[in-house]
Amino acid sequence: MKRDLHPLAKDFYKYLLYDKSKGTAINYAGNVDKFLKFVNKPLEEITPLDISRWYESLEKEDYSPRSIWRYGFALRSFFDIMGMPEMKRRTPIVEVSVHEPKWLDEEITFELIGRIPVLCVGYDLALRVGEVGLLRRGEFNPRTGEITVTRLKHKGRRNTYLLTLDDWCLEILNGYLKRFDGYLGDVIFPMSVPTMQRYFKRRAVALGLKGYTFHSLRHSRITHLAIRELDEKGVVDELSLSKFAGHLKVESTRTYVHLAAKYLAFGRRRRGEGA
Repeated sequence: MKRDLHPLAKDFYKYLLYDKSKGTAINYAGNVDKFLKFVNKPLEEITPLDISRWYESLEKEDYSPRSIWRYGFALRSFFDIMGMPEMKRRTPIVEVSVHEPKWLDEEITFELIGRIPVLCVGYDLALRVGEVGLLRRGEFNPRTGEITVTRLKHKGRRNTYLLTLDDWCLEILNGYLKRFDGYLGDVIFPMSVPTMQRYFKRRAVALGLKGYTFHSLRHSRITHLAIRELDEKGVVDELSLSKFAGHLKVESTRTYVHLAAKYLAFGRRRRGEGA
């Protein structure tokens, strides 16, 4: 962290450290620091026009719309923590053009996966379909729900993560393992990728869902986590979410933060309409 941060930005940084990663805290505090030094006035005298003027100055300095978009979320979090709900509400978020993955509303997702173990685990851990077949019983703790996940597409980089199943999913997986205990080897789901895709397709067709694949469960899970955190805290810990998703670059995770912000802004409580 820079030592010359504005005092309020420094306080903001210290607060974020209680439930955010250090990297996220540094990024958000740094963004707020730039704003506070730009307006150069007491907190209670700041107005929405100061924000628009700051955005204009960033545009003149050739900051990208995506960068200004991130600054907007940092400001909203800052005003929320400072007890300024009206300023938080009136902080504009710049629209950015991003590719929107196909995802499903949380209610529809749970209706789709039902209690089908392979779909539940794939969703809960945000797995690619090929990663589901790599799950091993020897790397799963049925008591704590901890399980080692091997992420694909990492091209030789570190690709194993220790994740924890949510309680509802842990119950379903333990029931499945107990039921088929005498038929399973070390592989938790001894089935091919096409077979897993068929499980998904069968359920999707039954619900009248078109254009979705098993991979949509991964998109949905990451988006749901971003929506929940953004709704509850006003900010998403992008580094933690990125680690959970197995993204090598946090920029990949920001696509889902954008989806979450769009969903909340427009009050979308029906199925996501990704591209």
